[in-house]
Amino acid sequence: MIAFKPAACAALAALLLAGCSEASDTSEDETPIPVEPDGGIGDGAPPLDEVQAQGRSGMPPALRGEWREDDLGRAPTIEDCDQTSDTNRNFGKVMTVSANGFSLFEQGGTIVELHDRSESKIVATFDTSYADEIASERMEFALQPDGSLTVDRGDDAGIPSMKRFRPCPEMP
Repeated sequence: MIAFKPAACAALAALLLAGCSEASDTSEDETPIPVEPDGGIGDGAPPLDEVQAQGRSGMPPALRGEWREDDLGRAPTIEDCDQTSDTNRNFGKVMTVSANGFSLFEQGGTIVELHDRSESKIVATFDTSYADEIASERMEFALQPDGSLTVDRGDDAGIPSMKRFRPCPEMP
């Protein structure tokens, strides 16, 4: 039979209880990570919806930029793509394609549903609401082998309604 001395039992009990105490999760040199208003972890990264809009779910990078309606019979110049109030003739002819949609003078749209996407084409439904008129439209943007961009706005009957745009030169 094994006999335990009271002092040894007390030391063993104290050792066992010390192992059960709650340890601190932080050390003195750790600083808490700030939380951003959108719930991000404070690392400065853009919100997830912005990341998704710039990645595989948004407009392909090859389509982004300024495009001039191809009604000149030639590549557009910087002046052809200028939409300032001095050159009203270009309003409604220059389209801007961004990560999440497009704008064309008083028209435009934001992607609400993606149907098909590759590096040079996107088929999506866009929210094309303007003022108090709620609307959406299924459209196809496709980069062509000659470097132009076609936009097919098709109608409800499936009849193509295509416009061709040429890239605007870089502004100085």
